Amino acid sequence: MEPVRSIEGWIIIVRGLHEETDEESLSEKFREFGVIKNIHLNLDRRTGYVKGYAFIEYEARTEAELAIEHTNNTKYLDQTIKVDYAFIKGGGERSGGRGGRGRSLSPERR
Repeated sequence: MEPVRSIEGWIIIVRGLHEETDEESLSEKFREFGVIKNIHLNLDRRTGYVKGYAFIEYEARTEAELAIEHTNNTKYLDQTIKVDYAFIKGGGERSGGRGGRGRSLSPERR
């Protein structure tokens, strides 16, 4: 499977984030791999806490690859995070309709 570039850069997804993660500390952890163009932390409207994942965009694929290599399955705020490309162009079989990447299905698809 091949990662897909977004319109402006290479986007990675960081899963398993602690609910009290903030953009500044996340940026600090990931900026050593390259210039971050954008960070998006999804917040729960009810609680105001992070939903557990974030999208980080880099200009160059090499920067995104370094971030994935060096941070996937590492500890961040005492939780193990999973880091991968957010968008992947697949070929071949897909497990569960989501590329077999361990993401859960939305409630209406369970």
